[in-house]
Amino acid sequence: MTERHTTFPSALEAFFLVICSWGVEYLVTCAMYDARRLLGMHDPYSLATIARVLASGITFTALLHWKNLGYRDLFHPPRPATGAAMLAVVPLVLLATPCLFLLMGGISELLQAAFPPDANASRLCQDMLSAQLPQIIMVCVLAPVVEEMLFRGIILRSFLLQYERSYAILGSAVVFGFAHMNIYQLVGGITFGIFAGWLYERTRSLLPGIAMHAAINSGVMLLSNAGSAAPATDAATLALTILPALPACYMLRRFLAAPAR
Repeated sequence: MTERHTTFPSALEAFFLVICSWGVEYLVTCAMYDARRLLGMHDPYSLATIARVLASGITFTALLHWKNLGYRDLFHPPRPATGAAMLAVVPLVLLATPCLFLLMGGISELLQAAFPPDANASRLCQDMLSAQLPQIIMVCVLAPVVEEMLFRGIILRSFLLQYERSYAILGSAVVFGFAHMNIYQLVGGITFGIFAGWLYERTRSLLPGIAMHAAINSGVMLLSNAGSAAPATDAATLALTILPALPACYMLRRFLAAPAR
């Protein structure tokens, strides 16, 4: 399958693409909300989850048709060695993720100390991260898959053909941070986007980024619902996660020393 419109989107078009995706999701959410009695659904997060699935289907159907791509082409390159490589890369990514998780957590704490969130924003965040089935599906499954498809599979894929690698990765990370629409996730989103972009640039597969994204989101949800733990427990957990993470980072860097062609 020959890809068309390989340089879409450009940097400016990427921001408009994000805004258009918001618009599609907003319209679908409104339609679902109006039909909630017919559907017998009153939980707003259940409605939002279904709306996200439908809106994503509409958006990616249009994008992939425009670019003449299939979902398999979007997720990873059609090479015989791809599956075997991912069997090595994905476990290393998951082992290395605690380092990125701690870095993003430190950034978030600094931002919250400098710009304390208001009570309404904190309540909305807690509701979104509560361990209910619709929120788990939305945060830990849908968001990693859909966002990696858009920001790495569509946007970074195009940027790498137009700009120098480092600028392409940083640019897609900035668009990713912008899409979260708040200062607390802006910097963390850019940080995550740089690492996810590097993984995509090295493998041309969305699978490592999706795995890392799902691990980060799941960790945030777990911490949000864990409550206060004893300091000794925190120290032991930190040691158990960081000790394998450091060699995993080194091995991942060696394994992906050269960018994918």
